[in-house]
Amino acid sequence: MTPRVVVTGMGIVSPIGIGLTAFRKSLKEGISGEGPIQTFDPSAFPFKRAFEVKHFDARSHGTHILDPFIQYAIAAAGEAIQNAEFEPEQTDAYRIGISVSSSKGGVHTLDRFKERFIKHPSAILGARIYCNAVPNFAAQWIARRWKIHGPAKCYIAACATGTVAVIEGARMIQEGVVDYCIAGASDASIVPLLLAGYHKMKTLSRDSIRPFDKSRSGFLIGEGAGIVFLETLESARARRAKIFGEILGSSYASDGTHALRFKEEENALSRALKELLDKTQLDVSALDYVNLHGTGTKEGDLYETRQLKKALGKQAYHIPMSSIKSMTGHMLGASGAVEVIATLLAMEEGFVPPTMNLLNPDPACDLDYTPQRARPKKISHAISHSMGFGGHVAALALGKV
Repeated sequence: MTPRVVVTGMGIVSPIGIGLTAFRKSLKEGISGEGPIQTFDPSAFPFKRAFEVKHFDARSHGTHILDPFIQYAIAAAGEAIQNAEFEPEQTDAYRIGISVSSSKGGVHTLDRFKERFIKHPSAILGARIYCNAVPNFAAQWIARRWKIHGPAKCYIAACATGTVAVIEGARMIQEGVVDYCIAGASDASIVPLLLAGYHKMKTLSRDSIRPFDKSRSGFLIGEGAGIVFLETLESARARRAKIFGEILGSSYASDGTHALRFKEEENALSRALKELLDKTQLDVSALDYVNLHGTGTKEGDLYETRQLKKALGKQAYHIPMSSIKSMTGHMLGASGAVEVIATLLAMEEGFVPPTMNLLNPDPACDLDYTPQRARPKKISHAISHSMGFGGHVAALALGKV
């Protein structure tokens, strides 16, 4: 029998709160993390606002010389381990796995040191740049910090990266490769180069991020990390650990027809969702909540709405859904992991997080997106899915234990 995998620890660094307590409160109250860009002077650029992490003290974690994406990952991993009441030093270090990723890696480091390296190239500076820029180094630092020697994986799937990381962490446990796994993703990409790229691709919003609203014009970038601690249900019960929820199943799909857009006829999202329901044997009527990708782009939100209807049929109109990117911004590779955490918190506390800034719904986007206010709701089964540039789709089903 395939082992049942559960989440017993969670850690979060986000634009709407550092730590589960602050993050949960913001989700319930519909708090937005949007604000003027502070990490660089945006006066020379057409983009002025983003969803930055506030009041993060890297020195308290001993990570201040590292790139922010590594800093955030270590902080979130520390909370997840503590939250799970797990003591790595008392466990076989080769039976603990890591599935922590980043879609962009250390772009702050590249932005900070590029001109200095060009003017004064050195082996030491080159090594510092490399060890802070490559996406897998968050996993490496987590392994170093907690003396973990089990397998470490770093899957990159653009904005689906975090969801993929959680799926593959659960898979390592199901296959018996490890007994425990630290899984999730981190991104810190609020730098001129990345924002300029999104601006030129016409995906950045002219004002705020407004998922499914008639006046939506794109997303704004967020940053942070989401990490979960995974183990078998049997292990969690033996440890008497708190269980936030179960990973019931997962699915993937892809659409390679365009780098930035999904083609309706390829049905990548609806195929993934149908496969997920089939694998988990979940009836659509059993779904209590769907956490949406919901980036606020004209084409993306319309595509997602249509695909949900294809996958869920008429029942799609009766399932509460929402996009928390309206509060966190688009956290890129970290989004999926953060949204898994948000879904589990919603399941634990019995509420549907709101889609903020949804004031004037697009008639073509006519599902229940929970506009403006959180809603009380008992959630026993939920889906969280992500889509990424390059055609990546990843989805997982979560259940209450």
